[in-house]
Amino acid sequence: MNKSWYHTIARFFILMLVQIFVLDQIHFFGFISPMIYFLFVLLVPIRIKLAPYLLLAFFYGWILDTFHDTGGAHAAACLTLAFFRNFLLGIVYGESYKLQNLKITRSPLNRVILLLILSVIIHHLVYYLLVIFNIFQILL
Repeated sequence: MNKSWYHTIARFFILMLVQIFVLDQIHFFGFISPMIYFLFVLLVPIRIKLAPYLLLAFFYGWILDTFHDTGGAHAAACLTLAFFRNFLLGIVYGESYKLQNLKITRSPLNRVILLLILSVIIHHLVYYLLVIFNIFQILL
C-alpha cells in the first residue's frame, strides 16, 4: 500500500468519528446538524476503479445509517455522489482530470469551492428527499 491509501484509510475513520461523535451533537437553530462526512467520498484517490469505489461509498454511508437510524438515506446519498464524482471532476477540472494528474487538495481554491458546492447540492438533495419524503410519512 502506498502513502495515499494510508491517508485514505485515516480519512475514513477520522471523518466518520468526527461526524458521529462531534458534529451530530451540534444543532443549529435546534435541528440543523453540519455534515462533513461526504468529503471522504470526494477525496478518495481518482485512480480507483468504479466498482470498488461505489462499494466503498455505499459501505461508508451504510455505517452512518446504522448510527443515525436513517434507513439508507446516507448510503444512497454517498452512492449517488460517488457515481457523479467523475462527471463533477470533469466539469470542474477539465483536461487535468482526464489525464489523472489531479490532486484535489492541491488545486486552486476556486475549483475546490465549486466542486464542494456541486457536491453538497447533489448529496443534500438525495439525502433530504429520502429523509423528508419517505414512504412511511406519505402513507400515514
